[in-house]
Amino acid sequence: MDIQKKKRVYQTRFFIFTAVSAGLLWFYIRSEREYQTGPHSIWQLLPYFWFGLTIAWAVLVFYYQKLTLKSQNTDALTGGPNERAFRMAVEKRMRAGGEAFVFAVIDIKKFSRIENWYDHAVGDQVLKRVYEALRSCLKENEVLCRASADQYYLLLEETDPELLLKRLLALDDSVYFLEDLPIKEKLFLSMGAYQTAGEQDTFAHALDCANYCRKESPDCHDRNSHLEIYGYTFQDHRDRDRRYHEQAEEALKAGHFHMYLQPKYELEHESLAGAEALFRWIDPEKGMLPLGEFMPLFEKNGFVRQIDYFIFESALKLIQKWLDSGVKPVKISVNLSKSHFSNREFFENKFLPIYEKYQVPKELLEFEISENTMLDGQGMLIGFVQKLKDMGFSCSMDDFGSGYSSLNTLKSIPVSTVKLDGRMFEETEKERGKIVSKGMIRIARELQIEVVAEGVETREYVDFLKEQKCDLVQGYYFGKPMPAEEFEKLMQG
Repeated sequence: MDIQKKKRVYQTRFFIFTAVSAGLLWFYIRSEREYQTGPHSIWQLLPYFWFGLTIAWAVLVFYYQKLTLKSQNTDALTGGPNERAFRMAVEKRMRAGGEAFVFAVIDIKKFSRIENWYDHAVGDQVLKRVYEALRSCLKENEVLCRASADQYYLLLEETDPELLLKRLLALDDSVYFLEDLPIKEKLFLSMGAYQTAGEQDTFAHALDCANYCRKESPDCHDRNSHLEIYGYTFQDHRDRDRRYHEQAEEALKAGHFHMYLQPKYELEHESLAGAEALFRWIDPEKGMLPLGEFMPLFEKNGFVRQIDYFIFESALKLIQKWLDSGVKPVKISVNLSKSHFSNREFFENKFLPIYEKYQVPKELLEFEISENTMLDGQGMLIGFVQKLKDMGFSCSMDDFGSGYSSLNTLKSIPVSTVKLDGRMFEETEKERGKIVSKGMIRIARELQIEVVAEGVETREYVDFLKEQKCDLVQGYYFGKPMPAEEFEKLMQG
């Protein structure tokens, strides 16, 4: 029975008790007047009557107040603690001092689309299922609440960075692998975590820091990059971002930026067929810097566009070198970041002038655009992809299957290739995952769209994809991202 129903029950019982008591009192007074039973018997009874009424009143008020307090601390949707109760638990821990703990914030990515495409009741069911999945991962003394809409707060005891990473990935898994949801789409989480600093810390500060981490975490599904920044304090983040911001231009000029290539293989004969160009920053002193530390900043401040220009020109130079030296070239795909699309003329103003400096056939280049970028600007992108096609370039949809309307996007935007989201293949051992993968490959092939499966790491995946007649594969099973020189050895071998 929920809290509101209990309140109504207590209210009803109290009113019935009061009415019966008043009726009994009226009956005794009337009996005294009509039947002259003598005043002493009634007046002797009244103290007992009032004493019983007072006790009943006190008991009802106690339970009613207890119930009211519980309702103030309970989320009506999940039946668990609400933000008020969570805040009290966190502040109590902070006042007590003792061991540090972690304040984590979890948000369901693009949840508003679910409510738009389904209805409010379906959205509520999803929120409940996510709450239950997260709660199943908690340890003793840990607290979870649904704070607002699709955002959840957690108090976690784990403070060791490696163990915390495993805990948060386990939380992510618990939601990603949810079955029997009332929707067809997979759920992706955005997470941020902050280790509290003891008695001097506050709830508001911890929340700000955890939210900062969540917003700055990479907007991608590379699950190893999710938590690169979690071990730092809020001030550490700002100092680190400032350093990267100041060093980026100089690193570009000094030649510390590099293009790495991850090979793509034609699946039927398992022969080298192309590569994806990827960005790496190699510092002379620190070595290769983690992408998760600086890419969120560069996406936010727009420097990612400079990286895209650099990778595009590096790919052109490499293909030109192959052509000049008589090496049979392979197609290289380069990424187009979301931030470019704020300017409708970006391709003509930036990419075409770079391309025209080289004599590289357009069929040796491919532009990759993530499915989420396509979803966010579908109207503009339909025209842009068609324009690329008319110019002679090919375009692929990256992370296909990660969005909430994959098939609709495939129908609307004239891409020549789709790259299946690597996370889909984490479920190929499950019948449901196999059916979804088979369906997507079959539909793409019927539309005469080339299919590339990325994130392929085991022989089992390779055999499964061969059965489905997938065209190309990319992943650690065949090769990690590598410098251009190493990739050229693959071409020769």
